[in-house]
Amino acid sequence: MNEQLLLNKWHKLKLEDQEKVLAFIDAINPEKPEEKLSETTEIVYQPQTELGKKLWEIRQKIIKDPNIKLLDLDDIEAELDEIRSKNK
Repeated sequence: MNEQLLLNKWHKLKLEDQEKVLAFIDAINPEKPEEKLSETTEIVYQPQTELGKKLWEIRQKIIKDPNIKLLDLDDIEAELDEIRSKNK
């Protein structure tokens, strides 16, 4: 099974199911303390409200959609420059 297939399946899981997968991996492959991920590792976001959960699900769908180009910082700055030049 290749990494891309795993990533595709991972992105389709709900947040709760992703947490279960991580817990399962930890159970079958406990890491040595020196192999643990550093504190700078990204923490999985857990929305606290129903609105937060809905917004998080929408965000995940957008990220997974291959037809939507996500902007990086340079793209955002270029877009802002374009908007500002039109407003002068």
